[in-house]
This record gives sequence, C-alpha cells and structure tokens, in this order.
Amino acid sequence: MKKIFAAGACLLLLLLILFSGCRPRSKSPAETENARSENAPSGQAEAGEEAVLTLFDKNSDRHSFDDRIAQEIMRRTGVRIQVIDSTEDAEEKEELMYTWQDYPDIIKVDLEAISKYQDAGYLVDLAPYLSDLPSVQDMYGDMLNRYYTEDGRLYYLGNWYGEDRDAVSGFQIRYDYLTELVGKERADSDEPFTQEEFIALLHAFSEKHPEIGGQPSIPFATCLDYDYLSAARGMYGMKTYYETDGSIRHIAKDPRYVSMLSFLNRLYREGLLDKEWVLNRRDLFTEKLESGRVFATATAYWDIFSQNSFLRETEGEDSFYACYKVLGEGVSASETTYGGRNSLGWDAIAVTDHCKDMEAALRVIDFLASEEGQYLMLWGIEGEDWSYVDGVRTPSEENLALFTRSVTTAVEQTSIRRWIWFIKNGNGSDGSPYDMMTKYQPTREAQLANRRMTSDYWDTSVYLGLDPEAGTEESLMWTNIKNIYDETFPRMVNADSEERMLEMYDRLLQDMEAEGLSSVEAIWTENYLERTKQWDGA
Repeated sequence: MKKIFAAGACLLLLLLILFSGCRPRSKSPAETENARSENAPSGQAEAGEEAVLTLFDKNSDRHSFDDRIAQEIMRRTGVRIQVIDSTEDAEEKEELMYTWQDYPDIIKVDLEAISKYQDAGYLVDLAPYLSDLPSVQDMYGDMLNRYYTEDGRLYYLGNWYGEDRDAVSGFQIRYDYLTELVGKERADSDEPFTQEEFIALLHAFSEKHPEIGGQPSIPFATCLDYDYLSAARGMYGMKTYYETDGSIRHIAKDPRYVSMLSFLNRLYREGLLDKEWVLNRRDLFTEKLESGRVFATATAYWDIFSQNSFLRETEGEDSFYACYKVLGEGVSASETTYGGRNSLGWDAIAVTDHCKDMEAALRVIDFLASEEGQYLMLWGIEGEDWSYVDGVRTPSEENLALFTRSVTTAVEQTSIRRWIWFIKNGNGSDGSPYDMMTKYQPTREAQLANRRMTSDYWDTSVYLGLDPEAGTEESLMWTNIKNIYDETFPRMVNADSEERMLEMYDRLLQDMEAEGLSSVEAIWTENYLERTKQWDGA
C-alpha cells in the first residue's frame, strides 16, 4: 500500500509540474504595454484574409450595415463593415462601451462625447497617417487645422463640417391653425412676429381650440431632452456664453437672460406652456405634435420632419409646422441668433486603439470622405438613383418625389442618407450639393426657414470644449454648478409669480458663485483666448 501511495504521489507531482509548465504566466504591466504596442493600429489583415472593421454609429437606429448603399460602400472599399447594434438607447450604449472599454475600431459619437475618449488615451492620432488620406486633406482643407490639439495631434474628424448658413432653430407654428387665426396673407408673410404678437396668437389658439380630439389643446410645447429652448435664447440675441470685456461669462449673467426667463415664465403662468414640459421626453413630445393638439414649438425644422410628414398624411397638405422668427422684447430682426451652427460638425468620428487593421480603416475613411463617397451616401448609386442629364447630376424623379413627400419613408425605401459619415456642407466640384435631400430641391419647410432666418447665422465652434480639464478641482466645481443650474432653471420657468422667479434667479447666481463660478469662468476665458489665438494663426 505504501508503494502504491508513493507511486500515486509521484504521478500527481509529475502532472502538476507538466501543467504548471503549460500554463501561461501573468504578464507584467511593461509586457502588457509592449504587447499592446505590437498590436497598435499600424497593422493590416494577413495576406488572403478579409479586411473587417467594426463601427459604432450613434445614428444607426439598430440598422445592420447590409442595405444596398452599405453593400456598395463595402464593394468599393474592399472592407467588410460591421456596425455595432446601438440598442434602443444609443447614448446609453455609447456610455457603456466607454466605461467597459468595449468599443469597436471606429466610433461616431456626439462632438461633446469625444473628449473623454481623447483624454483617456483611447484614440489614434491620425496626423501621421495624413499622407494616406488624400481625400481627407482635399475635402477638409483648412478646416483640419481646427481639429488639431495644441500639441499637434489629430484624434477625430467632424461630420457635417464646414460653414452652412441654412436655418437652424426657430418657432415652429402650425400653418393651418395660424391661417385660421391671422389669414393666409399674414401666415405666408416673412415678417417676424413680435413677442406680444406671438403670445396673443397662443391665447387666440387656446380660446378657439380649447380641446382637440377630446383632449386639452397645447398652445406651446417643448421638451428638456434636447436643447429645444435654444430658440428662446435666439429670440433675444444670446449665444453659448455671455462675452463681455474680453471675458467669457455664464449665460445667466447676460443682461438679456432675465428677459428671456420672464417670457418663458409668463407662458407658464398664463397657461400657454405645456404643463408637462419638464416631464416630456423626446417620444412623448413628438407624440403630442402628431396628435394635432400643439399649436407651436421651438426647434429646428429638420427635427420634426417625421411629424410634419405624418400630419400632412393624416390631416391635409397645409397641416405642418412652418418656421417663423419671433423677436424678443427690444430686439431687432438683425440681432436675433437663431442660426447657431458648429463648423466643426455635429458629430466626431475617430479610430480607436482597438483597431487592428489601420490600413482598412484609412481606406474606408478616405473613401467616405471623398466626393465619390459623399455622393454615394447622400445621392445613391449612379444609374439607379441619379444620373447626369445634360451634364448635370440629377436625382431620379421617383427618389425626388419620395424625399419631398416623406424623408423617413425615403430613407427606409432607398437607404440613401441612412449612413452619413464625414459629410461636408456645401457643393461638390460639379456644383451640385452634397446633401441632395435638403439642398437640391428643399422642402417647403426648409425654404420658409431659410428665407426667414437669413441674418441669424453664427459659428458656435469657438465656444466648444472650454470647460475645465477632467479631474481638476474646477471640473468638480463646474459639475456642481451645472447641477444647480439644471435643477433651478425649470423651477424658475414654473414660478407662480414674476417676483418669485426673480428671487430664484438672484439666488441662482449666488449659489453658482458660491460653488466657484468665477474660477470656472477664468478657465473658460483662458481656453477661449488660446483657442482663438491658435485658429487665427492657423
């Protein structure tokens, strides 16, 4: 028995030795970093292997990259592209990807969201690869200088970049209801409404239509999910910050801010503002627009494309929201600032440090950024969706009719404009607009908005990214200040008297100052001056 036991022990010891020799040992931090460098985005697919890229697109709406336009993009680039499911909540999905570092090769996120990836070191510097991106250099031109960091790195490219003077926000008023109240001639006029005229219209609508479809009508609706109330700032000529004596101050310190606040508070106190406006989320807000109960709102005309299409189909051709300019008290038509646009773009597109095939990534980026790529995404396939007629790029009559009738339906049926990457505002080398849908034959809403808001353009990009650096004491101050403002703003609007609203406003300024607002404003000013110096010298 002793011999058997000894033999068994020897065998067990031998097995332990063998298995311990096969088991990989843990890598030191230095070895891990070296391994990561070896797999950094400078490689390419092995010979004979199919090039594959994974992408996250915050606007994919759960669509797979397999429609006719997607197939053509993959055919022309030779790269198979897999779009990560954005789930029902793309913003939440993006946040989880960042938190768990489970992001794909390329990401397209809101411009405001890209800085956290950049600060964490998760993005690839594209500057060394520019020689492999001739179309990017050609299309972006001088705009590239604005994407560089102070130390000369290029971590992302913009989407919908370049100057675009088309209208942005405005007061969207139901054209059919307005015609009932003021007549067709005034409803068709480009003359702005004064603040008092607008309030009188809201009252008139409420009196004429106390109920619609068995439910209370809503003279004015808005929502806190998006910055719909930027139109309220625009009617008073305000911008992102209050700029005075070479310094950047919080917008609440703008002398016109109190007037804007009084306007919104008056709408609430007089029963003109949707009682649920603070609780509204995007879905509920748009449902109310489609219900036919809402007379007016404040947003960009393109934000309610689908709702206008639905209203036209269900209630008639004149049942849509048309854009009008409303002048704040004491503000002239040339002083309003409804047209704030970011020349850097709406979105940021970047290659992440997870990318294993940089050659494929560069090939896809350069194609999509090129004129060929732009026209493919926004016009479709030549011979199927458009063709040259007498030398002029011309969309098919079917597609043009589709986009004019319903943008949502047109995208679903054609896949044109579903994938929008590295989009440049303006016209291509042949003079045709890149964005066929909104520029070739603008919708009725677009024509009205562009005509009525011609003087309102201003570039918001100079004010982007001025906040204190993450992890600093001032960054914590700013977080607390934002929380105070976000909690106080709706309460000020919903105050039961103007006196109470002013008391809350004074307390807001005191509370923000107590949290260190002056220190944050000093950083804003410093960053702003550095930004303008860098851009002016570019």
